[in-house]
Amino acid sequence: MSIQKILLKFEPKPENLLGVLKEIQKENGYIGKKECEGAAGYFSLPLARVYSTASFFDQMKTKKESKKIIKICSGGPCLGEKSMEVARQIEMLLKIELENDARAKYKLELMSCAGLCDRGPIVMIDNQIFEKVKPETVDDILANYL
Repeated sequence: MSIQKILLKFEPKPENLLGVLKEIQKENGYIGKKECEGAAGYFSLPLARVYSTASFFDQMKTKKESKKIIKICSGGPCLGEKSMEVARQIEMLLKIELENDARAKYKLELMSCAGLCDRGPIVMIDNQIFEKVKPETVDDILANYL
């Protein structure tokens, strides 16, 4: 869907900016300069405001990712359910380090609370969410989704 079609789904009021950015992210996987400029023009907002909104949220990306992104929830309930043990298992299996993107194929990063506290630990690969992940289930998840 084009940026224009997304914009036309919303009234040109500044309070709709976040909704538009979420739609663009969902459609494209990221929010690029062209999309920010289009939203700025549509909402009559400074480009800096649109970009700062797009770059503020963990779930939005302003650059196209060339890597497969694996995210682990770092909210209190997930940490209590041993999400860091899940992270260590992923590090070991993929031979990568948390928050280190030196390896070209995968990136493992923490995300803020996913809002699924009763179903944690949460792991997200691209936009696929995995609930109640345990270190012993990581191998199956990676084999099926990477």
